[in-house]
Amino acid sequence: MTKTSVRIGAFEIDDAELHGEQQGERTLSIPCKSDPDLCMQLDAWDADTSVPAILDGEHSVLYRQHYDRKTDAWVMRLA
Repeated sequence: MTKTSVRIGAFEIDDAELHGEQQGERTLSIPCKSDPDLCMQLDAWDADTSVPAILDGEHSVLYRQHYDRKTDAWVMRLA
């Protein structure tokens, strides 16, 4: 797990957590406490919606994987 920053549109999150090392296994956890408005938007999207993002200065594409109730965070998979 690595703390990282991510920007999705106008939303900037500085305490996201990157998990996994290999392509196809990497996920990003976005805590809802960081930006409740972003979490509400993620809730409205489906798993097939691609989300362009900037992850630590690099362009990325995210897909919603699931909401983790235990940590109150959205888990996104990296394309």
